[in-house]
Amino acid sequence: MKTILYTFIMILAFTAASNAQLKERDNLMGGTLGFWAKNSSPTFGFNYENQVTQAGIGTIGLGVLLRYSSYEKNERYSNVFLGGQANYNFNQVGNGTFVPFLGVVLGFFSSSPNGNSLKESGLWAWGQAGARYFFSPNVAGVFRFGLGNFNFNALELGVDFKF
Repeated sequence: MKTILYTFIMILAFTAASNAQLKERDNLMGGTLGFWAKNSSPTFGFNYENQVTQAGIGTIGLGVLLRYSSYEKNERYSNVFLGGQANYNFNQVGNGTFVPFLGVVLGFFSSSPNGNSLKESGLWAWGQAGARYFFSPNVAGVFRFGLGNFNFNALELGVDFKF
């Protein structure tokens, strides 16, 4: 038991002494290319996140995201997902270049055949987990996996720019 306690204390000491990549009031913005399990077409996305506050070994980020996909099933469908996101970014892992995160998204979903009237719409809820790897102080590669209603279960890859 003492070994576990000492190990835990050492990990906390190491993470507290490491350099945080994200800090309070930092902004992240970027695009993603996603793969939606429901259809074979790609999903294009846009993300914005502001690091609102420092919280323990991470930051809490709030922002918006947009997803668009189009696929054909007897006729062409266009899907739009628009939502607000809240993420906890574990920004004090190692030397700070690797930043895992967990979050939730709430928003609105709409699906339209051939760009015409709405076929399906409603409240969109999504849980997400992922990580950023900072190649430089202002550019990060992003991996995100999400599960949500409307069978929107997606794997996404992208780039975020910090400003």
